[in-house]
Amino acid sequence: MQGFRLLAFASAFIVAFAFAFVLSGFAAAAGEVKVGTDARKGLSVAIYNGNLALVKDTRAIRLVGGINDIAFVDVSAQIQPETALLQGKGFVVLEQDFNFDLLSPSSLLDKYVGRGIKVITTNPANGVEKTENAVVLSNNGGTVLKIGNRIETDFKGRLVFPDIPDNLRDRPTLVIKTNAKSGGNTDVQLAYLTSGLSWAADYVAELDNDEKFISLNGWVTLTNTSGVAYENANLQLVAGDVNRVQREMASARMMKANAMDFVAAASTGMREESFMDYHLYSLDRKTSILANQTKQVALLASPRVAVEKNYRIDNLFHLYPNMQKSDYQPRNPGVILKFINSDVSGLGIPLPAGVFRVYKADSKGQVLFVGEDRIRHTPKREEVKIKMGQAFDVTAKVKITDFKKLSDKAYQAEITIVFSNAKDSDVSVAYYQDLPIGYRIISESITSKKEGANQLLWNVFVPRNSDKVLKLEIFVAG
Repeated sequence: MQGFRLLAFASAFIVAFAFAFVLSGFAAAAGEVKVGTDARKGLSVAIYNGNLALVKDTRAIRLVGGINDIAFVDVSAQIQPETALLQGKGFVVLEQDFNFDLLSPSSLLDKYVGRGIKVITTNPANGVEKTENAVVLSNNGGTVLKIGNRIETDFKGRLVFPDIPDNLRDRPTLVIKTNAKSGGNTDVQLAYLTSGLSWAADYVAELDNDEKFISLNGWVTLTNTSGVAYENANLQLVAGDVNRVQREMASARMMKANAMDFVAAASTGMREESFMDYHLYSLDRKTSILANQTKQVALLASPRVAVEKNYRIDNLFHLYPNMQKSDYQPRNPGVILKFINSDVSGLGIPLPAGVFRVYKADSKGQVLFVGEDRIRHTPKREEVKIKMGQAFDVTAKVKITDFKKLSDKAYQAEITIVFSNAKDSDVSVAYYQDLPIGYRIISESITSKKEGANQLLWNVFVPRNSDKVLKLEIFVAG
């Protein structure tokens, strides 16, 4: 009997020891560890074209040995949780949950469907309050309550809830379950991709009186609709089209391998550099992008960029086998401002895609808006063309003076085009014309230049307050 008692005692000791051993390997932390922005030690934001950003948020936390539920508060409400990557020393990540169901009257009622709450009404005659128990039956398109033996669908009163459910957050939160080797203070960095952050370049150019130079200022317009603020952050902008899969996802492993290191520079303004096959613009100071805010940051400034203004018009007529002699309505050419993005011209830095706006002062010095256009990503030594509008005092009018049908597929046309210039200065009009397959120029009063398989260019110089006539004879054998 004594041996049996000793055996029973030993067995109980072994079971207790084994249970304690298991618990030591997976010791539960004392509740959830909330890590707010007050623990932030560094923040970097890289914004790409196309509503995508990479956020790297470094915060100080205190871990306990074993299991830790780290609640990263105030992450982007539009985070792509599958891209989240928590880095630090002495722990491994087991799970992560993004709680995007935020606290609101409607979401709170949703969580209490089938559960009890209290309802309070006030007697309007004497002001006495009455408290009753109720059960939330539904919150789909309206609230349905069971109060005693009655069902209420349009309850007039206050609803009182005993507590807030654990899975309902007042702010966007990423909860990461980790297993730490030991406890202590440490720094962790959370990196993730998010939508809701975008940027675009805006350019403001002022023409001088002679229309030979512009002063150019470039701005970056940042828009934050991600649901949180990014305060005192290192900011970088990536210009270029980054390939993304249809669901706009990226693996955390790939992000870890390719995420850029954010660098703070000593000077002010934006610093440009090549980054793989893109261009990277880094702000040389920290900035804040508040929630639901549009912010502008200076990108570039060049006081004197050499430009050229000319006029362009396309396809004043169309040739086809059964056309007749006819007059066409006068048309106005487009006003084009162009320059080479080079050091010689006074610029020579890669220009991100954006809207280019042009201004000019009138005779009294009042600056007026004269046109805008959208430019593409433009590297060095490339030409930039800005179509500002239609020329008021320059026109072109076409007349088909003769047409001969030679066979079912062959014909010949004589065309007269009158370019008129009512300005007090000379102009040069670039006239592009597409012609049918099988065309041949029999005669032309101004020499053309071949621009494509079936496109010709005439550079027509028109003196001030005068006309210039272009006469063509064209044979077509379709």
